[in-house]
Amino acid sequence: LPSPPSMRKMFSPALYLRRASRSATRFTFLRGLSTAKINTRYLIVYDYVEDVLEKRQPYREGHLKLIKEMMDSGSIVMAGACANPPDKAYIVASSEEAANSFIESDPYVANGIVTGNSIREWSTVDFE
Repeated sequence: LPSPPSMRKMFSPALYLRRASRSATRFTFLRGLSTAKINTRYLIVYDYVEDVLEKRQPYREGHLKLIKEMMDSGSIVMAGACANPPDKAYIVASSEEAANSFIESDPYVANGIVTGNSIREWSTVDFE
């Protein structure tokens, strides 16, 4: 009995070779991932007051000093604010304790520049 056209297409040699090629590529890619290291970081998300650029000025030096100190100790990995509009900031901490410590010590939080904040566990990938 002849097979239906759809069956011939499913088992065609060309399709089989394409699938085999994709599998080989996927295997090579996955083999390269063996050097990947998953890290758990903590993402601090700040919501800022309106007119933050003007209102932050008296506290900016203390805020940046805290970031630098915690970066030097390895507690903060990176930090930065959004632009256009400058309504949020993101700070990456190395641990949940570091994230909480940063928020508790930040002059922006203590002086009302930050209207809301949250901490999210965040998985990052590093390749050796």
